[in-house]
Amino acid sequence: MTRASRRDVRELRRQAREWRRGRADTTLMEVLSDAYIALFATTMLSAMAISAIHQTRLSIADSCTTSECSDARFSSTWVCLTAMLAVTLALARVLGPVQVSPAEGSWLLATPVDRAAVLRPRLGLVAAISALAAAVVGSIASTLAGFDPPAIGLVAAAAMASGIAAAMLAALAQPRGGWIVRILAWLLGTATWVALVFIASDVMPSAPTSAPWTAVTGATIAGAIWIGALGLVIAGARNLSRIHRNRLVPGGALLANLSGALAGLDLTMMYDILVAQKWLIRSTVKPVRSGPKGPWALVWRDVIRLRRSVPSLLILAGAVVVPYLVHAVDLRTLVVLAGALTLFVTGVPLCSALRTTSRNAGLVRCFPMPAATVRGACLVVPAAVTLLWSLAALPAVHAGTSATWAASISIAVAMGMTALAAMARWLLAPPPSYAQSLVSSPAGGIPPGLAFSLLRGFDVLVLATAPILISPTSTGAFVSLLLSAGVLGIVVRRD
Repeated sequence: MTRASRRDVRELRRQAREWRRGRADTTLMEVLSDAYIALFATTMLSAMAISAIHQTRLSIADSCTTSECSDARFSSTWVCLTAMLAVTLALARVLGPVQVSPAEGSWLLATPVDRAAVLRPRLGLVAAISALAAAVVGSIASTLAGFDPPAIGLVAAAAMASGIAAAMLAALAQPRGGWIVRILAWLLGTATWVALVFIASDVMPSAPTSAPWTAVTGATIAGAIWIGALGLVIAGARNLSRIHRNRLVPGGALLANLSGALAGLDLTMMYDILVAQKWLIRSTVKPVRSGPKGPWALVWRDVIRLRRSVPSLLILAGAVVVPYLVHAVDLRTLVVLAGALTLFVTGVPLCSALRTTSRNAGLVRCFPMPAATVRGACLVVPAAVTLLWSLAALPAVHAGTSATWAASISIAVAMGMTALAAMARWLLAPPPSYAQSLVSSPAGGIPPGLAFSLLRGFDVLVLATAPILISPTSTGAFVSLLLSAGVLGIVVRRD
């Protein structure tokens, strides 16, 4: 880069800064007040989170008395870090990781300035966010595993460097489309799944009873990872000028849309945005002609979508290891709650047709059948897959609840039904109504139902699993089934 191009970049930034200051609509006192509230809220929430993690650590230590459980806790730390790297790579591939807003892409990157000078601060921001998130994950995982404070610090430092390295690797692959990052993310995800299977099968390395070597060895490993991460940061900074504008703008537009949905506490809208981005990248699919008629045509469409969404099925099938993992760490009846929660999170992609029909009332009116019939047909395939998933988790449910095999079958079916009802509740919930009277808050007027939108789905999950947690018998499973069926009937028949 020449000195002239550096001056051009500085001049453009100075000019943009003057434009922003000239159109500022917030006073300095308002900014300081918002900063005080944000700092106070962060401090208070951090203290609550640290206290909750400490109490959880003590509870796990009290309940985890066998050597198998201690080995599982020790191994789960490294599994969490591997999963964290896979998630970091996946998010970096979706968002860029280096990205600019559409306005900056149109007005700033279209000028003949050095692109690396413009993007270097954004690369630093990506590295900082990755390091912070990885440090939090590493600290929590090592704390819950029962590590001592020096070991927690070393794990957090190594996780921080690993997060930076993963983000910089994604930045290096960004000019070429990021297919290397995708393969690496799938490999890390597969390694995580294999490790979870080993933990659930009690096949894992033993936790060290005394570790005089960990301080030196851990510091050496963490230092080596930091050296590699800094090398990737330098390589990523030098690679910035090769990233084309077409690979920078989509990530910024996606992030702006997700921020807008998050500002309205509308998680379902965030899901819609991510689904739209996924199919926008895929662009086209091979059409399938013929099939059954009536409501079964909608069921057949869902079967075709399953064939087009093999990764979603693989993730759902791999997630069946979670109930076995929960049983391996001696959490017993929580197997049901963990299984329902896992099925709820990983099973949402099965309900694409249900979400589409719920968001488009005009489309539903085009069907020669009532809206409830349309929604019921869209639930057939998710219900069948949910039932198969629940039966696959039956041995873990039987071992965790200590119920008879007949009762365990009813509990497993109730667990799947709970997850299905939670998915339907989450996807079919109406958007917040701004036509009603607003509730006054420091952030302005908000609709009454907006604050509870984050709990949609999870409320059904807790409500329907509570009878099983209280009484892990056929009676508890029957009550849970009744509650789930009631929720499904209400949300499917809602106008």
